[in-house]
Amino acid sequence: MKNKILLPTMLFSVFSVLVLSEGFTAYAKGKPSPVVPTPIPNSICIDPGHGGSEPGAINGDLIEKNVNLEVAKMLRDKLLDSGSYTVFMTRDTDVYLTNADRYNFCNLMNAEILISIHHNGSEDPGINYSTAFYMKRSDVALAQEVVNTVSSTLGLTNKGISRFASGVLLKSVMPATISEGFFLTSSAEYENIANSDRLEQEADALFVAITNYLK
Repeated sequence: MKNKILLPTMLFSVFSVLVLSEGFTAYAKGKPSPVVPTPIPNSICIDPGHGGSEPGAINGDLIEKNVNLEVAKMLRDKLLDSGSYTVFMTRDTDVYLTNADRYNFCNLMNAEILISIHHNGSEDPGINYSTAFYMKRSDVALAQEVVNTVSSTLGLTNKGISRFASGVLLKSVMPATISEGFFLTSSAEYENIANSDRLEQEADALFVAITNYLK
C-alpha cells in the first residue's frame, strides 16, 4: 500500500458536521441512518492532545502540548517509514482544536483506529505510571495493547485501562484510545527527557502496539 499522510482543514470540519446533521435529521424522520463507510485498512489517525491555548500539563520548560506533538510526529514517521500504513494527523502544528474537530476529522478520513497521545499530570512529582482510556466496547482491546506495550517499554507501572467519557472516544466510529504514557510532571521523567531518548522510546512502543493490534 502506498503510504500517505493527511491533515485536517476547516472544510473537513464543516463537511463532517453537515454529514452528521443530515444523518440525525434522517433518523428523526424515521429514515435509515447513514451507513458507516468501510475504514481504510491499516490506517491510523494520530491525535496529539491539547494545542494552541490549551497547554496541558506543565513541568518547567516541558509543556504537554509540545511533548504530545513531538511523540506524535515520531510515531507518524515510523509508521510511514515502514511502508505499511496510511497516517492521518489531527494537527502537526501548535493549534487549538476542539474534541469535535478531532473526532470529525478522524471519522471523515475513515481511519481504522485512532490514537490520541497525552501525558499525565499531578501535583506530586513522585507519581509516575502508564495508563490508557477507552469508552466504547470496541476501544478495549486497542487501549489494553497500548498501555501494556508502553508501560513495558518505558519500565513503568501498568495502571491498566479506565473508561473515560471523552468526546474523542465517544464520538469516534473506529476503535480509539487515549494513551497517557507517563506523568510529564514526574521529576524522573523530566530527567529522562533531558538526558535520554525517552520520547523516541515512547513512539517506538506506540508503533509496536499499533502493529500488534492491526496484525
